[in-house]
Amino acid sequence: MADPFVRAERRALIRQRTFLRGRICYGPKHVISIDCGIRNLTIHGAMLRVPGDQPLPPAFALLQVSEGAAFDARVSWRRGDTLGVKFEGRHDLRGPVDEEFRALRAIWAALASA
Repeated sequence: MADPFVRAERRALIRQRTFLRGRICYGPKHVISIDCGIRNLTIHGAMLRVPGDQPLPPAFALLQVSEGAAFDARVSWRRGDTLGVKFEGRHDLRGPVDEEFRALRAIWAALASA
């Protein structure tokens, strides 16, 4: 008999548990940014920790500080201070970037040097 308290894994890829520093950025030129924790991660999405009362838009840029990467993220679900996001694109911030990513690159550079 199956254990009713064990959840079936519905993801195609098992997410790797992490304890990474992230930053959620949105608004014109990404002027609004919020620290977050990246708790698990795959190439397709992540689970983030943010304050439960923090309002967020349905889509935003997620900076993974240690990798110098920005992800186009879309909220899939949210419960309290935990949310799941799906990635719709990835951008390397360690080299030259297009105009639309310069503000994100500046935010990442400031966080990476801190």
